[in-house]
Amino acid sequence: MSTSVKRLQKASIILRNLREIFLQEMAGSFGHVLVTVTSLYICDKTRAVKVYISFMPSQNGPQMLKELEKQKSKIRGFLGKRLANKLRTIPELRFYLDNSMERALHLEKLLNGFEVSFTRIAIQP
Repeated sequence: MSTSVKRLQKASIILRNLREIFLQEMAGSFGHVLVTVTSLYICDKTRAVKVYISFMPSQNGPQMLKELEKQKSKIRGFLGKRLANKLRTIPELRFYLDNSMERALHLEKLLNGFEVSFTRIAIQP
């Protein structure tokens, strides 16, 4: 089995379990804010995982990310309990704010502001 397939399988296992941890074990830790793991990237050399997180409502994203950083060891502990038989080592978690939805909404607003008109130009021979 190639290395890239193994990385994809490992990323899929970690992503699925992190999503379940935020839905179950960490559900009340952030008040009425929904925490979503949007994507994950495995860094080969550092044995770390970049975890991209989004918050709903997203107004307090940077502040919520700081709160998440404080609970990083607790989250890694939950992950370790779930993946003890599946992974040799539990990677270090690095959390990043994923604001792709906000960017998409912003671009949509910008595009809706433009009015495009198509005119037919006849070329005379």
